[in-house]
Amino acid sequence: MKRKIFAASAALALLLSGSSLAFADQPEGPGAVTTEQLIAEALAGDPSNEVNARVYSFPPGIVLPWHIHSDAHEVAYVLEGTLTFERAGEAPKEIAAGEADYVIPNVVHRGINKTDKPVRLFVVRIKPKDKPLTEDVPPQ
Repeated sequence: MKRKIFAASAALALLLSGSSLAFADQPEGPGAVTTEQLIAEALAGDPSNEVNARVYSFPPGIVLPWHIHSDAHEVAYVLEGTLTFERAGEAPKEIAAGEADYVIPNVVHRGINKTDKPVRLFVVRIKPKDKPLTEDVPPQ
């Protein structure tokens, strides 16, 4: 399993501090998303970007606000459970344990745990150091 995690994250990573997902608006649904910081470092060869990785835990029923990651690449790998990814203008996509998803920069999206079980998600991003990790956008 570790190889799959590293394979999914070799190119990209994520930065957040604290113990919950950083969104201006609180996610809908019961409980809160929690995070575990794994790495936050300057991108080798490009000091204007940073590589960041975290593990997120989504309680059952959670709906994240619509958001973007300005100029950031994002790779998400589901460690446990099934998460529904929604991108503006596209049909929802369910990603189950052992599957990965790539979100290109500036795409409006959100995650939803439609199940009655927790979801654990490993996320890797490369983002500009001078941009916030997450920017909420109007509902889609």
